[in-house]
Amino acid sequence: MKSSDVVAMGTASVTGVATGVVTASTVYGGAVAAANAVGIYGAAATSSALATLGGGALAAGGAGMAGGVAVVAASAALPAVVVGAVGFGIYKLLKP
Repeated sequence: MKSSDVVAMGTASVTGVATGVVTASTVYGGAVAAANAVGIYGAAATSSALATLGGGALAAGGAGMAGGVAVVAASAALPAVVVGAVGFGIYKLLKP
């Protein structure tokens, strides 16, 4: 692999990871903001937000906080992979 390909792959990867971090932050931040809007703050807001993202509490049949963590992780991983792969694919397609 040429050094220019390595640089392009690294750039695409970093761009993908940055996109994933922004997406995960938005998903999690939105859930916490919704909890704050109904009067829940601090650790309770975090627990509530993660449980909400996970489809509800375990006792109510949802995936609970663990499910919420999985949703946030997936919202970071999916864009990271897609943006990185598409970015590098476009580079390879347009490379002279």
